[in-house]
Amino acid sequence: MGGVKKRLIIDPTPAGWAYGFPKALPEEAVIHYGGEWDYGIKKDFDLAKWVVEQGYPEEQFQYYKTWVEPLAEENPDYGQTQTNSMVEGKTSPTA
Repeated sequence: MGGVKKRLIIDPTPAGWAYGFPKALPEEAVIHYGGEWDYGIKKDFDLAKWVVEQGYPEEQFQYYKTWVEPLAEENPDYGQTQTNSMVEGKTSPTA
């Protein structure tokens, strides 16, 4: 992610907060489409597996929200939420 460093945040619903979400997705999961706030999840990234590895119950993972946050230089764990970049998603059914 070039220029101003940004991160893609994910929050599964329902009750992501109860399992430590929202969380930043790992860089290997994120694709930058070119626009300043135009980021998404790579198609070959196993999102369901990652979310479950982060502690969210597999049987509850159906929907999620994502948004982009800049990383503040003085504190890389702090970012201002860009609500205009929020995207809601739905997981595909698992076999």
